[in-house]
Amino acid sequence: MNLLSRGLVSGALALWMVSLGAQPAYPGKSIRLIVPTPAGGPSDGAARALAKGMTANLGQEVLVENRPGGNTGIGAGAVLTATPDGYTLLFALAANVGLPHLSKASPYKSIAEFTPVAAIGGNTQCLVVPASLPAKSLAEFVAYAKASPKPLMRGANNASEDMVAGQVSSAFGVALERVPYKGAPQMMPDLLEGRIQVAVLPVGASVPHVRAGRLTMLGCSIGERIAALPTVPTLAEAGVAAAPLITAHFVVGPPRLPADIVDRLAVAAQHATQSPEFKQEMERLLIVGRVRSPAETHELMLQAEMQYVQFVRETGASID
Repeated sequence: MNLLSRGLVSGALALWMVSLGAQPAYPGKSIRLIVPTPAGGPSDGAARALAKGMTANLGQEVLVENRPGGNTGIGAGAVLTATPDGYTLLFALAANVGLPHLSKASPYKSIAEFTPVAAIGGNTQCLVVPASLPAKSLAEFVAYAKASPKPLMRGANNASEDMVAGQVSSAFGVALERVPYKGAPQMMPDLLEGRIQVAVLPVGASVPHVRAGRLTMLGCSIGERIAALPTVPTLAEAGVAAAPLITAHFVVGPPRLPADIVDRLAVAAQHATQSPEFKQEMERLLIVGRVRSPAETHELMLQAEMQYVQFVRETGASID
């Protein structure tokens, strides 16, 4: 190689190294955190609290974008096909885990297609009825449903609520007609007025109406009673033998999200959940659960998925 050629190669190499050094550190712009439910519900509140804390740690704004519909599939599908650069994330619900096993319309076949970043506590799902319904316990509700000349109408908006309702139906042999909604805020007026007779809803969405005497809470899918609601039984106590729903909010990215970006986001999530403001909001929403690492998040996603797989295998349940 002559001196001119060597000089050209050396110059090109130097320019390449300079260009690498000039690459902006991640993140270099705002990040979208897509929530697959409408604004105003407990999951939306949790996402906004997390986004605020992550913004402070990352130095770039984390913007919550609500993309409801498709039983949480529309928002998830948008993240699945996004560029894996760390600027589009999904605040997935337990429902996103179950969706591909309950619906052929799901845009993905397994939650494992997404890149796990972090997990925080999820929504405890509770069976509720309008206070006007003559049922103050699950046993009374079952008796009322069996005496009804036609199936009671059940409000529904995602797969996790469908699984809990399916567990109740299977345990007691009651038929409930599914009425779809985009989210709990859209369902609530019909439920409060008795136009639908029952729903499975996040405890945080239900409690204000329970305390106001407009809803009756019959039981919750959790291993032990909620401290703030000591008189409300678990569904197991009320006679549902199925295991409590594994629930969490999963922060995930598109497939093939680079490991260094995952690590940076995981650190930001960890810091966000330690703030007094975040903890206070979780207490208000009655969301309990520690933040989890990417590896722990992956494991919890798989555990939750197996619960849906087993449920569908045993019952043949579908929401199509």
